[in-house]
Amino acid sequence: MESGKKIQTLEEFKSIISEGKGFIALTDNANPNRIHSVTCNRLKEDSFFEKMVENKGKNGLYVWHPSKMEAQNANPNTENCKFCNA
Repeated sequence: MESGKKIQTLEEFKSIISEGKGFIALTDNANPNRIHSVTCNRLKEDSFFEKMVENKGKNGLYVWHPSKMEAQNANPNTENCKFCNA
């Protein structure tokens, strides 16, 4: 998968999580934008499904990057997750 790819389906999300490589920039209109390691337990299927499938990304996105540096460079207004310390 190429860096900066918007994750659009639950199948893509599950595949990325199961591979355990990379970082997800999670943008949100109501909360601070955050970068998570794909191994972070705060990344939940139900939250992804609601934001990306049901709401079609209207209020934010899940975007995959192979490295933390690429995620930060592409999303300069993000914070690191306090739980996975991405």
